[in-house]
Amino acid sequence: MHSFLEILIFLPTVGALIGYVCKWVAIRMMFAPSKFVGIGPIGWQGIVQRRAPKFADGVADTVQRAGIDVGELIQKVDADAVADGLAPVFEAEAMGVLETLVETVKPGGWVEFAEVAREQMVEQLTSEARRVTHVLIEELKPDVLAAVDVRAIVVKQLSGENADRLAQLFQRIARNELRIVILYGAVLGFFIGLVEVFFYAWLDRWWLLPLVGAIDGLVNNWLAIQMIFRPYERTRYLGIFPFQGLFPARQQEIAGEYGEMMAKDVLGPRDVVSILAETEGGKVLGRKAVDIVERELSGMMMMLPMLLGVEFDPAVKDKVLAAVLEQAPALVGRNEARVSALLTGQLGIEGTLTEKLRAMSKPEFESILRGIFEEDEATLIALGGVLGGLIGLLQGGLVLYLDR
Repeated sequence: MHSFLEILIFLPTVGALIGYVCKWVAIRMMFAPSKFVGIGPIGWQGIVQRRAPKFADGVADTVQRAGIDVGELIQKVDADAVADGLAPVFEAEAMGVLETLVETVKPGGWVEFAEVAREQMVEQLTSEARRVTHVLIEELKPDVLAAVDVRAIVVKQLSGENADRLAQLFQRIARNELRIVILYGAVLGFFIGLVEVFFYAWLDRWWLLPLVGAIDGLVNNWLAIQMIFRPYERTRYLGIFPFQGLFPARQQEIAGEYGEMMAKDVLGPRDVVSILAETEGGKVLGRKAVDIVERELSGMMMMLPMLLGVEFDPAVKDKVLAAVLEQAPALVGRNEARVSALLTGQLGIEGTLTEKLRAMSKPEFESILRGIFEEDEATLIALGGVLGGLIGLLQGGLVLYLDR
């Protein structure tokens, strides 16, 4: 027989281990593995990745409830502010672009211009770039409105091959809650182990250990899920202990992080443009943009050959336009951070989404994260019971072995 002191140390320690392991495994199973691992139908895939289309639909619903209206966002874009914000880019890139255009019209022609003439042409090109940017934004606004489907973009960005991005979104906004739940599991497991001590000392039956271990795992996982979301408001229990659900308690902070991630990682300008390029509406938008550039730069395309003493013909105009369009992606790529930050700020998705989420009722706000638990809550709770029972069984085996 063991002494009461040995049991008092051993059982609560293993109880804490049960609680910690059950929480850690349950949370890992929500997000990993990314792909299905198993044989035939027997195996596992992270809950978030497995149900990504449904969860992505839920995120899209949240964005719509938050009032992310494409028409309003597009109308908020100030063409003058964008053109002014891009002025440093135009100034930095103008010399290189101009040299390319001159060499396109007349190979070797760049060296014929004096430094003063080059600077004047650069100033003129910079001014033209700002003007054309303004025209592009104003004329493309209606077409952008017709081409952009926010819901479709959100679903595509967070499901299929992008399902891991959805998992990262949930892990980031709930990171504090998940960490606290794991630690709480160990604490509650320790106290359940204390109760287990008195049962074992009283009845002296080894099979109590896997039984109480299973109960520990079940109760632990059930309470963990409740603690994340309930109660909505700060409540005193037994008139002494104040507590508020971990998720609703951080609504203001989580709303800010959610808005930031959606604006930068899901609805960022680069991602939207990339997705648009694959749609028919996006292709129409691209063709119209090219037509506008050609129309607005026609004067420059006619003047440049004259300055270089080259006879103008449509072929020269086409070559200059092709050179401009060929330079554009590289120019944007070199200045992507500035362009993206400027457009993100103009669209105001982060601020709009954050403000709306902070103003949501607690039940509405809960649905942002609770959806990933609802269909699999019973599985996660049952898993806690199975793991707790197995660890308790190991615990009982150790007790019997030490008894001998």
